[in-house]
Amino acid sequence: MPSRTTRAALAAVVASLTAATLLQTPATAATAPETVAQQPTTHAATLPPLSASDQRMVTMLTRRDDNPALGRDLAGVVTDAASTRVLYAATRFERQLPASTAKLLTAVNVLQSYGPAHRFTTTVRKGRYWSQVTLVGGGDPSLSSRSLDAMAAYTATALKAHGVKRVAVYVDDSLFPAPSLAYGWQSTYVPGEVRPVRALVVNQHQVWDTSIDAGKVFAGRLAARGLSIATVARARAVSGSPVLAASSGRRLDSMVGTMLRSSDNDYAEAFHRLVALKTGYPATWSGAAAAQRSVLRGLGVDLGSSSMYDGSGLSRADRLTPQQLAAVLTLAVDGGHPRLVSLPGALPLAGRSGTLAPEFKRYTTWPTSCAAGNVQAKTGSLSGVVSLAGYARGADGRTKVFAFLLNGVPSTLTTRQAVDRLATTITGCW
Repeated sequence: MPSRTTRAALAAVVASLTAATLLQTPATAATAPETVAQQPTTHAATLPPLSASDQRMVTMLTRRDDNPALGRDLAGVVTDAASTRVLYAATRFERQLPASTAKLLTAVNVLQSYGPAHRFTTTVRKGRYWSQVTLVGGGDPSLSSRSLDAMAAYTATALKAHGVKRVAVYVDDSLFPAPSLAYGWQSTYVPGEVRPVRALVVNQHQVWDTSIDAGKVFAGRLAARGLSIATVARARAVSGSPVLAASSGRRLDSMVGTMLRSSDNDYAEAFHRLVALKTGYPATWSGAAAAQRSVLRGLGVDLGSSSMYDGSGLSRADRLTPQQLAAVLTLAVDGGHPRLVSLPGALPLAGRSGTLAPEFKRYTTWPTSCAAGNVQAKTGSLSGVVSLAGYARGADGRTKVFAFLLNGVPSTLTTRQAVDRLATTITGCW
């Protein structure tokens, strides 16, 4: 990695260049924290000299990235969202562990593949006999016990109309293959950090077998309606059997917001598999990884020699560059991808919400408190890894895209707040 002095000297040169691998984005100053990254305008054919505020920002970043709390292997980039001009760079093509900033790829892929208004459906199908029903998982991570209760009401009515008093409940989660660990996952991650990935889960219960668990919840609702339960077991639905009840989950853009703001690994891995299925790949780890690359390539972002083995960023083998993260973030504000425009508003808002909320001691004290409401970003944290990538509104009112990856650092509040200071510097308020 170049020395800090060398990087400082290079910063002025880098600031005068355009980012060749970033997509062109339109521009206009955002007017509210919630829409800090939404700015439609025209891309300038010829880039003018850096504004005074951008020059100051670059100068201050180059000074402040020497903070010992940032470690010795900071990789980062800051671009102007309108012109895609690289304003600041620190080994921006270096592949590093991204941690949960990898969820930005998952969010873009699932939104692009299905559209923000899509809802995933769970069904109840008649079995071979009227005394058998099958709860079929559609991969919906938002399935609730209230939805199961409503489906149980319809199902019980249909069964009783056929004289059924005792019913066998089966669960079909065959949409996804049998769970296994992703390459680079530690066995201790399951089920605390992430559940075994199945196509059926209710209320995000953190249990080993979420499908059987959902079947038991559904059976309990049937029992509450006067039916006795013979068994709850796993079995494939009978092909072509009638649908007795169905439930559509929350809108996809809403679920993506849940995933990004709370950094939900289970949502991320469900979306990772669902993208594979939508794009014609098998819902295996390798199929989902191939689909991930394919969708991004179609959007103009090439992962190249970077490696991604999951959708959540938990894998210790994952590698991304700051430049790639910036390219993915730019897609949502370039005016050419309407399915992605909800991404900025789905991110944690500095000092306000999600993993950047005050309870996590982010953007609440000097010097970062002045940037509260002006930074929208995805956090990332693993042992030895701290990352932050998103959007910041600069002193000139224009949106900046940034990504900072730190490897080989203590995953402590001190390190996270040091990265917050870099994002605060981008806003120009400190």
